[in-house]
Amino acid sequence: MKEYKTEAIRNIALVSHSSAGKTMLSEAFLHVTGATTRLGRIEDGTTVSDFEEEEIRRGISLSTSVIPVEYKDVKINVLDTPGYLDFVGEVISALRVADGAIALVDSVAGVEVGTEITWQYLDKFNLPRFVLINKMDRDNA
Repeated sequence: MKEYKTEAIRNIALVSHSSAGKTMLSEAFLHVTGATTRLGRIEDGTTVSDFEEEEIRRGISLSTSVIPVEYKDVKINVLDTPGYLDFVGEVISALRVADGAIALVDSVAGVEVGTEITWQYLDKFNLPRFVLINKMDRDNA
């Protein structure tokens, strides 16, 4: 296993309301960097981050998953957090260890309650963030 110096490790949390695309974004990171040979699908229960039986059955994330991605000799620990507010404790825990966050917004649904709540926690922890508008290929985006 490759060892990384502390300065070459980043922890990035993916946060948003449910179904904005956090898990599929982490799948895309894995695929683009060559860590996987195909994209997993939530509907098929083949995503890397949603591996627990209950997550596969429900088709949602129930806990934060750490997805290690290597890019340009930097290890990026992508923290795929749950979107349902029932599991906001998982989001808070991930943000406590994150260096920054990517806040996803569904282009059709817009900013939802879960997005606003996670944004407040990003402010509380004073974390730098990107906003990613997702699902732009959908009707009514």
